[in-house]
Amino acid sequence: MSIDRRDRFRVQESRLMTEIVSENPFAASIVNLSYTGLYTVKPVTSGRRGPRIIQMEIPLPEASESIWATGRIMFEAVGEKTIGCGIHFENMPRSHRSLLGDFLENRRRQILEGMMREIQWRKELAAYPSPYMAPPPPVLEDTVRMYLIPELA
Repeated sequence: MSIDRRDRFRVQESRLMTEIVSENPFAASIVNLSYTGLYTVKPVTSGRRGPRIIQMEIPLPEASESIWATGRIMFEAVGEKTIGCGIHFENMPRSHRSLLGDFLENRRRQILEGMMREIQWRKELAAYPSPYMAPPPPVLEDTVRMYLIPELA
């Protein structure tokens, strides 16, 4: 039977965090994050499975502060070179829980705004008989400029 299958919004994330196990820090990469937990991937460092409760430091440069929490490892997916861990937050200070909630709400709004821009652009594109007659898509701050793409030899 499944315990805590995250029912809250998950944010795709790609940032490093620190797991502290027996006072030794280990780096892990966050894959996705929610209000109740996160999923991380880290290199296999030993053949044994880690402890079920870990301490974590999750940096939030947007808030110029890190979130500190303890978490329970709910499951592990062990591959040849990596371990994926589903971690449920156990203890977290209220101020950090609030920071996490604000961060997730901000990211959710950014994602929804991007989806709405895409829908609006596709709607405008559909008004033209040919895609070649339509204006180019909007250039956003994360749009890769064509002159920055390297030539294939």
